[in-house]
Amino acid sequence: MNVSSLVKGISVGLTAGAVAFAVANATSREKRDLKKNAGRALRALGDIVEGVGDILR
Repeated sequence: MNVSSLVKGISVGLTAGAVAFAVANATSREKRDLKKNAGRALRALGDIVEGVGDILR
């Protein structure tokens, strides 16, 4: 295993833990805001992937 994959694994684990902690300790209002922001982020990511796909055609 090289160092790069180890660092990636650790960073993904820390990120997942931070998200789980934020959701577990959030109020119901904060959870709604998290869901709304996550939906926006996913739509933005989809638009970016679609744009890159259009460029590559």
